[in-house]
Amino acid sequence: MDEPMTESVRTVCHGCRQVTQYRTDDGTIRPMILPGNGTVWVDRMPGGMVEEPCPVCGDSDDPGWIPGFVPPV
Repeated sequence: MDEPMTESVRTVCHGCRQVTQYRTDDGTIRPMILPGNGTVWVDRMPGGMVEEPCPVCGDSDDPGWIPGFVPPV
């Protein structure tokens, strides 16, 4: 008998996530999405970057993640 899934589903926040690449064993380069930390860098003036809370997840208890399955825009 299959047990119902009790684990909550969550998605990496699209506002503060980071995207990088990695090379597989066969040499293929693939994208990898890393969860953010709930902050974003904002350009307030030329050469003046400041760190601010992410507008999507910055005020949540679990920064870097949003509840449920949310496909990217």
